[in-house]
Amino acid sequence: MMKRSTSMPVKPKPLDPRPLARSPEKEKVNDSVADYYPESPSCTRRRKSKQIAEQLETRSDQNFPYTLDWAGSTIELSPDSDCDGLRRSMHRVMEKNGHENIVFRRIPEKSWRYMRDVITTLIELEWKYMLTLFLGSYFISWFFFGVLCYMVSYYHGDFLFDAFSGERLGEGKDPCIYGVKSFVAMMIYSIETQTTLGFGEKYASEECPESIFLFVIQMMCAVAIEGSMVSIIYAKTARPAKQLTKLKFSDKAVICYRDGKLCLLFRVCDPREQQSIESKIRVYMIVDKPTREGELLKTHTELQLEGNGEQLIVWPDIVCHVIDESSPLYHFHNAKQLNTAQFELYVSIVGTSPATAQMTEAKTSYVPREIFWGQRFVNIIHYDACHERYLVDYENFNTTIS
Repeated sequence: MMKRSTSMPVKPKPLDPRPLARSPEKEKVNDSVADYYPESPSCTRRRKSKQIAEQLETRSDQNFPYTLDWAGSTIELSPDSDCDGLRRSMHRVMEKNGHENIVFRRIPEKSWRYMRDVITTLIELEWKYMLTLFLGSYFISWFFFGVLCYMVSYYHGDFLFDAFSGERLGEGKDPCIYGVKSFVAMMIYSIETQTTLGFGEKYASEECPESIFLFVIQMMCAVAIEGSMVSIIYAKTARPAKQLTKLKFSDKAVICYRDGKLCLLFRVCDPREQQSIESKIRVYMIVDKPTREGELLKTHTELQLEGNGEQLIVWPDIVCHVIDESSPLYHFHNAKQLNTAQFELYVSIVGTSPATAQMTEAKTSYVPREIFWGQRFVNIIHYDACHERYLVDYENFNTTIS
């Protein structure tokens, strides 16, 4: 079920008990849709008598909605059903958190493409896989070199001892590795070799050239693993793509009048102390368009924004798109048509990170059920005269009123 828009708590006052006016066009609708009115105070699509509607209608002097008041025409309709009552599904291209809802399959030579650019592949890995690879590389190297050194010592006869005297019965005068008499001790030697600079009781002797060679190779592998893993983890932490992840979009968009023009609005904010530089906002409308030949195309049209999408987001700013004759939203005349539509608004912000001076991007999307008709965002920016500074009420960042 759709959640109602957050309303400002205002004490209700009794008003004129006269019912809300109905337009002549609404009088002609059949009984199946006679319960829908944009000015209806109900929040669910069901039949209501005029007496119940009058009881639910409450308005304050400032025209703010109360608990039982109308919270927008959009939530009066079921967003998952069409006019004929059939179930509909919303297919998102972009998730709300900015992740693309796209999976590629049957890519030729997919593994080779990833390994050819292994550094980028490792940087783009999820943290759970990256940390598993980071820890697993150490355990695998310890076990691998421990097994190899054990095999060299085993064939040299370092684990053959006389039952009575306890002397070693293997080849040579000295063992390949001093202080190692079992596989567990060999694993400890492998860990000490890769993680320390000095040696204790366990160290390689001059008896076996193979153990010296494995010792040198293991030291080189240890340096390579530590250097590569630390560099990749640092690159994942400080990469520019993560600089705009704290940028906040409003959970919903609204359609309302501003200066006599019907506008699509949504709010954006960057709560960090250092905002991105030269931010550019773009909004695209993604919709399926059938051709005359029966082919279904994924089309996208860019929406013209006020100020050409260049926003000053030192505080929460509202992005505005005027719905005029050139807008792809112009054919939507009411909330009913908007709810029955199938489209997605793809929103992206491209800016320059002040820390790394590299281009970054943040993305989100809005589907029709997240666009509230007949609502506007409340003002959350106030000036504190005592301290001579602006205050932002971030708690009401997503709050809208009728």
